[in-house]
Amino acid sequence: MSRKRPCNTLRKLWYPDSIARSFAEAVCAAFNGSEIPPEQSDVVDCLQLKLEDGHSLKHYMGNVAPKDVLDSLFNLTKENMSGLYNESGFLGGWRDQMKYRELSAAKTHILELRDDTGMLVGFVSYRFLIISDWQPATKVCYIYELQVDAKRRSRGVGKFLVKATEIIGRKAEAKKLMCTVLKLNRRAVAFYRNKCGFTDDESDPSSVDFENRDQHIYHILKLDIGDTCVSTPGTDTDTRNNVDALPTKMIDNNSM
Repeated sequence: MSRKRPCNTLRKLWYPDSIARSFAEAVCAAFNGSEIPPEQSDVVDCLQLKLEDGHSLKHYMGNVAPKDVLDSLFNLTKENMSGLYNESGFLGGWRDQMKYRELSAAKTHILELRDDTGMLVGFVSYRFLIISDWQPATKVCYIYELQVDAKRRSRGVGKFLVKATEIIGRKAEAKKLMCTVLKLNRRAVAFYRNKCGFTDDESDPSSVDFENRDQHIYHILKLDIGDTCVSTPGTDTDTRNNVDALPTKMIDNNSM
């Protein structure tokens, strides 16, 4: 019980979703070339990574996203992730209903990137959580999905979406980005660690239970975020990522 009290207290004092929505809209406006309020103009300076011309970026909350949008996000996620779920046995394998419910939840934020023909290029979904596993109660922006169409990888899309999420998370006063990555998905692990600067979180099961680290099928990674723009190192290798809305020990997994 004592571990939950600081977490509950912090939750009562932290209401990130409204400000996160506001700055997500500012990030989208800046990317799309629209005018943004002066008080949000610093997102332009932070969002330094550029993509090909003709892309458009939109923000949705999961529970109000149009069905055709949710369907396209779900289909891309299933195409990228179902084999990895089934191969690893993670959460008993891939389940359509569970994943669709996660994407369409009221607390889920979505940044969706499309090309000039309206085709889905990729998306990131994230939630704001209080994490207290193996650490003091901490404000977190948790990446649930980072999905990129297979034909659009290695073009900076994954890194751009992580950077956009970092900006929004920082503005919402999150202390770190987090994600969960299946160990068998070595490309995704390398992307987060080498291209985006993530490291093992305090709650990473292989760090907590080092002697039995080979038995754990996923990593929990973090990127500490501060009050200033943080440049992520290297160039992009796109990824696929997702996590479940459970305590970090049981969280859903991401992949690339």
